[in-house]
Amino acid sequence: MDQTIQNKFIPQQLLYFIAGRRCCLQFACSFRTQDHNKFTECAHSLGLRSQYVVSDGQGCMKIFKQSCRHYLEKPKTLALSQSTVMAMSSLLPNTVVFGRDELQMSAEFISLKIPSLHVPMAAVRPPAPRLKSEKHREFLNRIPSFACLSDILTSIYSHRVFVFKAELYADKSLLFPIIILEDSEFKKSNLKIICVERENIVASYNSGRLADFLGENVGETVGIEVPQHSCLSSNTHIVFTTAKYFLRSLINKSPRNLNNISHFLVNDVHLHDPYTDILLCELKKALTVNQNLRIILLSQGCDSQQFIAFFGEGTEFTANQTCPSSNLQISYIEDVQNRISTAKIYKGLEIYKKRPQIFRNKSVRNEQLDKCLQVYEELGTDTAIRLFLYSVNYEFSPINYQHSFTGKTAINIAVKLNNINHLRLLLYMGANPYLIDNHHENAIYIANSRGFTECADILNNYSRHGFVYKNAKPEFVDYDVIIDIIYLLCAKTDFPPGNILIILPTYYHMVKLNYMLLIHLIIGNLRSFATYVLHDDMNMEYLHSLINADANTIKIVLATGIIESLHLPVSFKYLIDTACERKIWYDGRICSTVDAIEWVAKDCLLRRINILNTEVSTDCQCFRLMPKDTYQKLQETGLPALQTMHLDKICLIVKLLSPNTIISEYLSYTIAPPPYINIHQTVQFLKKIDVLDDSEDVTWLGCRLVDIPISCQLGRTLIFGILLQCLDPILTIVSSLCTADPLSIPLNEDIDSLWDRFTIYIQNCIKGERNRLAADQFSDHFVFLRLFDEWQNRLKNNIPSLYLTDEHEFMLNGLMEQLNCTRSKILSALRAVNLVQCQGPLSTQSVSSKSNNWPLVKAALTGGMYPNICAVDQRNGTRCIKSAYSMEISLHPNTVIRDFLEPLNISAQGVLNGSQWIVCSKQRDNIKYATIVLPLSVALFAGSTNLGSGQILEIQPSPNDDNIHFFIDEWIWMVASKSNYEPVMKAREHFFRFYQYLLMNCSDAQKWRGDSSIIEQYLLLVESFASMFANEDYEAGFKKCPQIGFKPLAKLPNNYLLSINTHFIWPRQIDDKSALTQRQNIAENYLHIAEKQYFLLYTQESSSNFYQNVDASYIESVIGKFVRPIESPNRHIYVILYSKDPDVCLSISRVKIQKGEIIFKEYFRNVLPVYEILEGCASLKLNAPSFEGRLLSSLIDKRVGNVIMDLFAFRHRWVHNK
Repeated sequence: MDQTIQNKFIPQQLLYFIAGRRCCLQFACSFRTQDHNKFTECAHSLGLRSQYVVSDGQGCMKIFKQSCRHYLEKPKTLALSQSTVMAMSSLLPNTVVFGRDELQMSAEFISLKIPSLHVPMAAVRPPAPRLKSEKHREFLNRIPSFACLSDILTSIYSHRVFVFKAELYADKSLLFPIIILEDSEFKKSNLKIICVERENIVASYNSGRLADFLGENVGETVGIEVPQHSCLSSNTHIVFTTAKYFLRSLINKSPRNLNNISHFLVNDVHLHDPYTDILLCELKKALTVNQNLRIILLSQGCDSQQFIAFFGEGTEFTANQTCPSSNLQISYIEDVQNRISTAKIYKGLEIYKKRPQIFRNKSVRNEQLDKCLQVYEELGTDTAIRLFLYSVNYEFSPINYQHSFTGKTAINIAVKLNNINHLRLLLYMGANPYLIDNHHENAIYIANSRGFTECADILNNYSRHGFVYKNAKPEFVDYDVIIDIIYLLCAKTDFPPGNILIILPTYYHMVKLNYMLLIHLIIGNLRSFATYVLHDDMNMEYLHSLINADANTIKIVLATGIIESLHLPVSFKYLIDTACERKIWYDGRICSTVDAIEWVAKDCLLRRINILNTEVSTDCQCFRLMPKDTYQKLQETGLPALQTMHLDKICLIVKLLSPNTIISEYLSYTIAPPPYINIHQTVQFLKKIDVLDDSEDVTWLGCRLVDIPISCQLGRTLIFGILLQCLDPILTIVSSLCTADPLSIPLNEDIDSLWDRFTIYIQNCIKGERNRLAADQFSDHFVFLRLFDEWQNRLKNNIPSLYLTDEHEFMLNGLMEQLNCTRSKILSALRAVNLVQCQGPLSTQSVSSKSNNWPLVKAALTGGMYPNICAVDQRNGTRCIKSAYSMEISLHPNTVIRDFLEPLNISAQGVLNGSQWIVCSKQRDNIKYATIVLPLSVALFAGSTNLGSGQILEIQPSPNDDNIHFFIDEWIWMVASKSNYEPVMKAREHFFRFYQYLLMNCSDAQKWRGDSSIIEQYLLLVESFASMFANEDYEAGFKKCPQIGFKPLAKLPNNYLLSINTHFIWPRQIDDKSALTQRQNIAENYLHIAEKQYFLLYTQESSSNFYQNVDASYIESVIGKFVRPIESPNRHIYVILYSKDPDVCLSISRVKIQKGEIIFKEYFRNVLPVYEILEGCASLKLNAPSFEGRLLSSLIDKRVGNVIMDLFAFRHRWVHNK
C-alpha cells in the first residue's frame, strides 16, 4: 500500500496538477511524513517546485509550477533590535494565566451571550376606531386601485401570500397599512403590521408620512425601529423597519416569536435586496407554524410567479396602469448630442480655453509619452504601439495625448501609417479623430488627403455613428453633456419650465455634478433653480428640504437609485438618466471585491421612467445617456445582489439565524441562490479571519461583528484598533475605505472638457499631493489620516464655509461629510455592542490614547487587514510583489508606494532592507491602497489567533544554523533566530488571550475595571507594544511621521451639501409688487435670464477679516447709492473685492436688498491675480478696469465683470495653484 501511494498515487496527482489550470496546489495534510520526500522527488523530476508548509499547525506539501507568482523564493527575515527583545522578555514573567472558562466558548454559550435586539411587540389586539378625515378620503380616491380595494382585501384574507404589482406612484407603502388598519377597525380584528423597507431612510420617511396622514406623531399608532432610532409604544400597530434590522432581531428566536404579528408588508421585493431575500426564507419558515400570518409582497413590475412559486402558495394582483406613455419622449445619447450641436448653447466666455498650454511638457511622463509616440511613428509595429497602450491602460494616460511639440496623437499617426487594425483599436478606446496637430491636420484630413480609402471609410462611418467614448461606457459619467442638457432645459424657450430629476450612480458623481450646477447657476446664464440631493446615507433633513420647498421654484434633484423607493410630493417633467449603477462584484479567488459602474437592466430603466408621472406633468421627456444599440442589448432584469456581492455578512447572519444548518444549504433555498463557489470561498475566508471556526460555527469575533455596519474584515481591523488603543486613526482609515477617495487619480474621461488637455499635469499634481500627505511613510492609509486631519483643521467653528473656492475644495467637503457620517455610524455601533464604553479601559479616550503612535496603527492594520498581505520578493533577479491569492500583482496609479520598487528611489531602499511586507486593499489584482509594515507586526498579528509553537518548522536544519523557519499561515514564511522567535511567539499568545478576553467579556463592565490584574497586564502590554513598534520603525529606516492623534467627531458638520445649496437660494420677497408679478406669470419670470451689474470694491483686509468686520452702515456708505436705484428681481448685482500689494481679487458677492437692508452674500472666494484679468480682457479686446485702489468702489463694464466671474467660477485647484 505504501509503495502504491508513493509510486503511483503521488505521481498521478502531480500529473493531474500539471494538466490543470492552477499554478500551485496544497496537498492535504493526511499524507504521512515519509511521503513528503517522495513529493519533493517527484515534483523535481517533473520540473515543479515544492515546499513543506504548515497550515493550522499541520504540515503539508505545496507544489508550484515554474510560472507560479505566489511562491516565495526565500523566507523573510524577522530581526529584532536588542531593546525590543528585552522589552518582550520583561513581559513574559508577568503573563496572566487565563482560566479555561474565560477563553472557551460553545454554541450554547453563544446563543445565551450574543446580544439580542428586541423589537417590542405588545400583545396583538384590535386598533381603536378613528374618524376618517378629508385627507384620508382624498388619498384613497387618487389611488389608481381605489375601485379594487375590496378585491384586494378579499385576496389578502383568502391567501396567506399576496403579491401586489404597481408603480411607485401607487404609494403602496401607505396604501396597504391604511386599508388594513381601516378594515381591522371595522372588523375589530387583531392587528400588528411589520412594514419592511430596504433602507433606513425609506422606513423613517414612510413612517413619518403615515403618522402625519393619521394626524399623529411617530410612536403612537405608527412606529419606527431601525438602528439608532426606535420609537414605539403599547398602542403601536404598524412598525416600519428594514429587513436587515428585523433579521438581526430574530437571532436567538424561533419562528413562533412571530405569533404577535398579523401582517408582514415587504416592499420593493423586485430589487432582491440580499437581506430581503433572506427575510423571505425566514417568513417561509414562519408560515409553517403560524397559520394566521399574512405576507404581502409589494413590487414594481417583477415576475410575481417567482415569489408565489417560492412560497408554494399565494396569489397576485396587478394595478391598472394609468400613466399614459404617449406624452413621454425618450432621447438616447445620439439624439441628445444632435440637439446640443444644433442648439447654439452659450455657457459663458470660457476664458480659460484661451489660456496657453503652459503645463504640457514639463514632466517626466510627458517626455516618456512623447518618446512612445515617436517610436510608434518610426516603427509602426504592434510592439511599438504597445508602449503607448500600456501607459493608457496602466498609467491612466489620455488616449488623446498630443505630442508636446508636434501636437500629433496616436490616431493621427495610425492613419499616416495606414494601419487599419490600430485605427479601429484606438477608436474603440475613445480616440478623437477630430483633434488637430500643429500642422492643422486631423485624422480625417490625413486619410482623405493621402488617399487611404479604408481609413477614410472607417472614419466617415465614425463621423456618422460615432460618439464620445465616455458616453459609450457606463463607468464614465459625461458631466459636460448633462450640463448641456440643463442649458437646453433652462436657457432655451423650446422647453417649458419643469422640475428636473438627474439619476446618478454614486454619491461621488452627485457631489461633482452639484458643484458644476452651482457655478453655472451663479454665473447667471441659467434661469434660477434650486438644487437638492437624495442618496442612501442622507438624513431626513435632505428629504424635508425638498418636500417643503417653494412650489414655484424650479427644482433640480440629484439622486441615486434610492429615488426608486421614495414616493415624493414633487412631480418631475424631465429625467436625465445616466442609466448606470454601482455594482459590487466579489472575486473569492483573490479575496477581493471590485466596485464597478455598470449599465442597469431594462426593468430598472422602466421604473425610472415611471417616476415621471405624465398624468400630472404633460410632455415629459427622458434623456438616456446611453447609446440606443446598447439599450437593445441590455438584460431584461438585473442580477440579484446575492449572486454578485461579497457574502461575508450574509453568511454570518445566516449562521446566527440557523446555527444547525450549513450555510451553503441555507442559501441554496433562497429565492435567488448565490453561486456555490462564492459561498464556499466566502466561508473559507471567514474561517481564515476567525469569524467562523473549522466546524463553521460562529466565533466570538463573529458575534461582535454582526452589528457593525461594515465588512467583517474591516470590522476585525476595528477590534485590533481597540485592543492597541489606536481606534481613532483606524476608524478614519476604515471609514475612508468605505467612501470615495477625494484624491483618486482621474482618468482623462473623468476630467471636464475644459481641462482634459491638462490631464497629465492634473494627475501629476494629485500624485504630488498624495506624496506630500504620505510624508515618506510609504502608506496610502496615512494619506487618509492626514487628509481628514487637515480638513478638520481648516474648518472654522466646525462649519465649512458656504462659498465656492474650486471643485476640489467642494468635493472634499462633500466627501468628508459622508466619511464623517460613516465614522459616526460605526462608532455608534461599537458603543451599542459595548466594544467602546463611556468609562474605563474601553472608553473612547482610552481606546484612542495611542492614536499618535503611527507604528502601532500600522500594526493594527496588519492584524485587521489579514490576509490581504503581500511581500516584496525576487523574480528572475528583479524585485516584484507576490501575494498568496493573485498570480500577477500590479500597483494602481493611486498608491504612493508605486515608486517603492524603483531602483533609484534612495529613500525607499533603507526601508526595503528593513521591511518587505505590504498590507493592502486590492481591486482584482491591483493594489490600490497599501502600507509598508514591519516584519514584527506580521509575526505578531497576522494569521490565526491560535498560532503557537506548533508552527515551528526547520526547513533546512544545519548544525551551524540556529535560525528557525516558521509559517504564520500556508504562505507567510519567515525566519528568525531562536532568541528572537521565542519571545515573539509568547508575546503573540499573550496578546491573543486579551483579544479573546475582549470579545467574550466586553459586555461585562465588572471584568473591565481598572483595578483588575488582567486589565493592568493588558495596559502594560499595550504600552510595551507602543514603544517596541516605535523603536522597530526607526530601526527599519522609516522617517518620523507628522503628529496624528485623537480628534473627536461630535461637532463636525453632516449637512454640507444641504447648507450650501440652500445658501444659493434667495428667499422670496413678500412685498405686494413682487408677489403680484409672480402670481401673474411664473413662467414668464422663469424664461427671463437676469441682467448683471458689477462693482469693484477696494479693501486693505483679507477676505475673512472684511466679511467678519463689515456691517450694514459700511455697505450702505460705499455702495448703497449705486445699488438702490437699479436693484430689481431681474437684475443681479455683484461686488468684486480686491486688494493691493499683491494685486489680487479676493471674492465675488451678490448684493441684494432684504427688508430694506443691503446685504452681501459671498459666492466665490479665491486669490485671483489681477494680471490674469488684464490678460483675459486683452484677449477679448475689452478695456480693463483700474485696480489702483484710488476709488473705494466703482462700476465696471459687465463684459469685464463676466470675465472676472468666469475666472473665479472655473478656477481649477491643480492647474492654477502651482
